[in-house]
Amino acid sequence: MKTTVLAILAAAALLGAATSQVSAQTNSAMPHKFYAQTNSVVATVEDINYDKREITLKTPDGPKRTFAVSEDVERFPAIKKGDKIRMTYYESVAISLSKPGSNLAPTGEHTALLSSDPGKKPGGTAVSVVDITATVEKVDREKREVTLIGPEGNVAIVEVDPSVGNLEHIKKGDQIAISHTKALAISIDTP
Repeated sequence: MKTTVLAILAAAALLGAATSQVSAQTNSAMPHKFYAQTNSVVATVEDINYDKREITLKTPDGPKRTFAVSEDVERFPAIKKGDKIRMTYYESVAISLSKPGSNLAPTGEHTALLSSDPGKKPGGTAVSVVDITATVEKVDREKREVTLIGPEGNVAIVEVDPSVGNLEHIKKGDQIAISHTKALAISIDTP
């Protein structure tokens, strides 16, 4: 796992992303946090380049943006200029702190891609879950920073949001389990 991935996930989990719509903490002895956010948008296909596999989309209140379309999208030629694309994006980060030797979920990544039935407009859902377990190397309570070591020895220094508290529960050697879930559902409507 790259250092940047660990840093981003740890930062999101520990900082309590400001855009989150759901936030919860359990009352157990060790802190647990969960943040989730869902965004939906409808965009219009402004232009499409089948040879380059590029699509230009425009939202009602935003600029045009061009995206590369993966070869995994098998029915790309069925998308036409003027089609409406509905996209719902879900992202969540769950974090839990545990003492050394606890049985945490193993580090890994899982993905799934579900597509619409043949004969229908292209669409589907993609889901990705990344689980990381990092070990606390250092806690600087004055600077509100925690130094984490990832599963491959990579290091990330994370600034901790004041909403987490005074960091009294976090000690060197503790393990932090981070589960980052992303899901994107896309459907295409003919105008």
